[in-house]
Amino acid sequence: MPSRLARTNDQSTNPSPPARCSASDAPGSGIAELAQMLAYAAEPGRQRGSLHAFLIASICTLARPGAVVDINVAPDREQWWPGAPTIDLNPQGRTQNKKHRALVPVLPTLDRWLRAEYATFMNLEPAARPGRGWLVNYHGRPVQDVDRAWDTMLTTLEMPKGREWRSYLLQHSLATLARNRGATKWDLEGFMGHSDGSQTEVYAIGEFPSIVTALTGILADLEKLAPGAMHRSRTKQENAAAQIGVTKCKLNQEFVAYKNGALQWTKLSNQIIG
Repeated sequence: MPSRLARTNDQSTNPSPPARCSASDAPGSGIAELAQMLAYAAEPGRQRGSLHAFLIASICTLARPGAVVDINVAPDREQWWPGAPTIDLNPQGRTQNKKHRALVPVLPTLDRWLRAEYATFMNLEPAARPGRGWLVNYHGRPVQDVDRAWDTMLTTLEMPKGREWRSYLLQHSLATLARNRGATKWDLEGFMGHSDGSQTEVYAIGEFPSIVTALTGILADLEKLAPGAMHRSRTKQENAAAQIGVTKCKLNQEFVAYKNGALQWTKLSNQIIG
């Protein structure tokens, strides 16, 4: 996926049909594919909530899949509480290992999802709360991975199924997008858990301004391409707008005058319409 989400494919000889859009059509390289995935996962009535939550949390935290499915709002996990500016991807009781899990800022999009899950958790009877509170869940139950849902998504969206498109490489694809938007190497290392924390990093724990800026821009572009798809639930109108935003492309045509004065149609590049 890094090579596919992070750079544009050459379509000069085989342009995509009007119903599809390439990465180059998006405000940023690779955003179009992510928008398609979000629109697919957010489609109402399709039982794709776990995939939807996985995508949102992955984009907002740049975390590995194991850390994403381990996010839980239960107070005893000590990962997050309403109003907290950060989320600890390493829950209470888990020993850090070489795959370090960082303390990262909570972006507004993720905050809304966490608050919604917390409200669901708190509405349960106290006796029913143990084992609940997972952000990525299937009817409240924890999800170990989203591999089956991911494969179905790739098939439905007619996306490649090569190794670079696997869910566990989504983190690296997103990191590339963030890096291309100005995220610093220092911030990325700390944010993604590639650095287990020097004294300086501990002093500035949870603060990654360049990544926050980059991810905020990515989320804004995704919202433009897939309106409402960042929400935990959305209206039918928002869903229709999202489907149009990521799948409908307009093939602009214009007349070109040849030397003999005859006019012929020439096809120009596909352009996304919001």
